[in-house]
Amino acid sequence: MEADACGPLLRFACTSTSCVAADAVVLPMDFLKTRLQLQNELVPPSAPKLGPLSMAAKVARVEGPTAFWSGLPAAAARQASYGGLCFFAYPYVRDALAGDAAAPLWAQISAGALSGGGAAALANPTDVVKVRLQADGRRVLEGRPRRYASAAAAAASVFRREGARAFLGGLAPNVARAAAVNGAGIAAYDSSKRVAGTFVGEGRPVAGVLVAALCGGLATAAAGCPFDIVKTRLMARGADDAGAYRGPADCVARTVRAEGVLALYKGFLPVYGRQAPFNVLNYVLMEWLLDVARRR
Repeated sequence: MEADACGPLLRFACTSTSCVAADAVVLPMDFLKTRLQLQNELVPPSAPKLGPLSMAAKVARVEGPTAFWSGLPAAAARQASYGGLCFFAYPYVRDALAGDAAAPLWAQISAGALSGGGAAALANPTDVVKVRLQADGRRVLEGRPRRYASAAAAAASVFRREGARAFLGGLAPNVARAAAVNGAGIAAYDSSKRVAGTFVGEGRPVAGVLVAALCGGLATAAAGCPFDIVKTRLMARGADDAGAYRGPADCVARTVRAEGVLALYKGFLPVYGRQAPFNVLNYVLMEWLLDVARRR
């Protein structure tokens, strides 16, 4: 992943477009991951729970297939800002840290963490709206009415009932998660892409991108799942909800105490099931768009 001569605005347009397109395809996995992470919240691990397939079947039966794309406008806005900024900034930050020399691993990890954390902080309000919409369907499964009719209605309701500070909900774990997943994921992609060329052949760039994207997705899922659990639970509960968490540390402590340490990896398979295809689609499309932009 290189800084380009195609111009900053055009590069940002390419990175935002690829992130939005890839996320729209894999949003059902993100939706399912959110539901699994919120399942049996603060309930002992011995309590009955649904697996990914049974949860998906129940959602489809009760809420309909379109439920899997809940929060699509908010998700698109999040990826256009968070994803676009993160991948836009990464090569510039990496090259600034490494200087003229080839970027060592520490520079790749640091650049990914700085780019991801900064982008996540700016895009946090869109993440809050997306999680609220995805979590809202739990009310339908429990026989209660939805709170939000659309992304705009959710944003307006959150602002009216909880104030602007609500859009900072889950900010700390969201930034920490973004720093961890992008520090691990983008660095893994960047490093793997260079190594992959040796195994698949320098004349097969798409194959190299595919291999590197899968490696980056695994690193992203492993590093980010605990942060994602905390972020999702903090964002899903409003400040006026019963049992609202006092902060990230309180969320971790109560979750581990009630559900066990492995609860921090709830939804890992859907996390990777989302991250792997997202990485493949995003990187292939991004590299193609940037190549077109360079040539033109």
